[in-house]
Amino acid sequence: MVFDASRFVVADVWAYRTRDDSPSERVQIQAMTPKKNSARIDIVFLDDPNQRVENVPASRLRVLWEQVSSYDELMANWQHVDDLTLDDVEQHCVYQVYDRLIPEEIAEAEWSPVRDATTVRERAGLEAIIGKPLDDILDDVAWFAPDETTVTMSPAGTLLVAEAACRANSNRILEKIFEEEKALRHKCKNGAERRNSLTGEQESTSPEYEYWWYRRWDKPAHELLRQWCGHRAVTAHERLTAAEAENERLDILLQRAIDALAGASDGEMLAKALAEEHERDRITAYTVRPVVDRPLHPSEIPVREVPVRRRWPR
Repeated sequence: MVFDASRFVVADVWAYRTRDDSPSERVQIQAMTPKKNSARIDIVFLDDPNQRVENVPASRLRVLWEQVSSYDELMANWQHVDDLTLDDVEQHCVYQVYDRLIPEEIAEAEWSPVRDATTVRERAGLEAIIGKPLDDILDDVAWFAPDETTVTMSPAGTLLVAEAACRANSNRILEKIFEEEKALRHKCKNGAERRNSLTGEQESTSPEYEYWWYRRWDKPAHELLRQWCGHRAVTAHERLTAAEAENERLDILLQRAIDALAGASDGEMLAKALAEEHERDRITAYTVRPVVDRPLHPSEIPVREVPVRRRWPR
């Protein structure tokens, strides 16, 4: 957002807060020094007996004093939902889930004034993603409605939304974990390239460092995401992944056997028949599903002629 210095007019009275959770104080602007993307403002505290004067950043002046009542009510609501601090792993998992499953126009995890609180902008859209009514979550957490169309819930509610979204869309999360762990396995065996946070240059890391990083950050996050997906979903996904891998292994093995049989002097016809049968009778997601057909009209039933031996009369 572009900074607008024209909002601050000398002699105007504003509400000043030292911090987000500090009380609002009545101040008057005495002078302003614009900067590239902000401003420094000289203010006088009108309710201070000594008429204290300070130079403060423009971001500390929140609203004109005539709007302070509604602003204080809004900030009180934000303090009401500030009930939980997520640890680094929980925070990492929440933002992964939101980035992958929940569009910002439906709901968004906030950074300020309460970190990790969630603002819901489209209730029906979020309910479709989490697979349950939003009221089931709101009944257990602190929340408030900034306006008629949005709902803001506490970080505890953010955790519940992330877990419900994982439970309702477990395959998408588990597939992402699977792909990440494949890459991490390679890093833990061979090392990797990482950008140095101090120099900004790419540096090679050892397998030992990558394994330490995996145990410190990636493994706890993956285990928490799996827990949110639910034991049944995790087991079903692992069984499906194993079945697909085994099917691919047997497919390759059979093709090698058919190729070897085709190379034999008397096995060409059998190899061709096996290859045709293998492709024709392949079981897929479309063929395993029971197909309910309409009953055939007698005119549609194919006629089969069965030869019988004529019995001559004696």
